[in-house]
Amino acid sequence: MPQGQVRFAFRIVINQHSRTDWEKYIWESTYQEFLMQSQLFYEKAAPLFTFKEILSKNEKAEQLHFLVSMAAHPYILQWKGKIYHLGDNLGNNFMPFNQYKMDIIDSNIKDKNAHEIGITFFTPLITLIDIWEGHYLISLDENLDKPSEGIETLMFKLQPRLSVAFYQPKTIF
Repeated sequence: MPQGQVRFAFRIVINQHSRTDWEKYIWESTYQEFLMQSQLFYEKAAPLFTFKEILSKNEKAEQLHFLVSMAAHPYILQWKGKIYHLGDNLGNNFMPFNQYKMDIIDSNIKDKNAHEIGITFFTPLITLIDIWEGHYLISLDENLDKPSEGIETLMFKLQPRLSVAFYQPKTIF
């Protein structure tokens, strides 16, 4: 019997050490976008070079997270709603996402290697059945009204950067 509904959050950090081509394209594109968009917050009297410096002097620079995320958006669309960095115990990539949020961890207009971003993917509500030996047992099956007939399940290992972002316990009548 299901214990409740959960929404998972899975975070990917992309920086100069990222390995996949997909991550490298995002890193390059978001850095170029950061260079352009950070000019909106440039101060000639006291030049600021890092994202953290810009943010400390101008709270409106929070907008840079959103403005720079536009450069990552076309690459995220390529995933077609599946989190490909998060495989189940069989190595399949079924975990869906319906939202994401990109944030700038830090960047520097003088040093590309300091550019680092995070992308957090959020799943739709998923049925959490149980947690067994360090694994989430979940179901994406929407036909859970007849559990006696069985339900399709997946198992995902508890791992770094995978978190339960929302939990709604099962209602017992």
